[in-house]
Amino acid sequence: MAILNKLQLPSALLVAACALNMTACSNSDLNTFTQQVSQLRSTLSPSTPPANAEKSPEWGEITKTLIVRADVDTAAVRLKRYYHFTSSDEIAAAGNSGKGNSGWVASAMSEGTDWSAQPGSYYRMSRVWGKDDHLTLEVSREGGSSQVIATYRSTDPTHLKEAWTKKLWGQIGPVAEGTIR
Repeated sequence: MAILNKLQLPSALLVAACALNMTACSNSDLNTFTQQVSQLRSTLSPSTPPANAEKSPEWGEITKTLIVRADVDTAAVRLKRYYHFTSSDEIAAAGNSGKGNSGWVASAMSEGTDWSAQPGSYYRMSRVWGKDDHLTLEVSREGGSSQVIATYRSTDPTHLKEAWTKKLWGQIGPVAEGTIR
């Protein structure tokens, strides 16, 4: 059993190896083995993170809801084009282009993006905004108009203040309605 302390083997492998020799082990050997497996498991996967591990930053978000005078499909196309969102179809087309680097291009295009569409009723588009922030626009049919729910997420609290987002909030409605192109 002392050899188990020297080997750095996965717990499952140790259990399997010992199971082959179970008939020759006494109760005290089994107890010793169980303790050694527990100790090995705790050293291989500690339950507490190392002291020097960086903590993930906290995300904050702000949301604005607008009603715009444009049908849902038109509003979504205008917002997609103006803010350079990438659709799933565009990513697939880039990946299937047949060019030597098409996989890399498609991967780069999809980085940080999310797209879903139900033409005539709902669109959701999301992408990295700036360096580390994220913008999501959800456009849904609201009678003859459209509702746009804009969500801005950031780990930097100053990016969630009006001084940072004022221009963006002021543009979304006019872009969807076509007065800003």
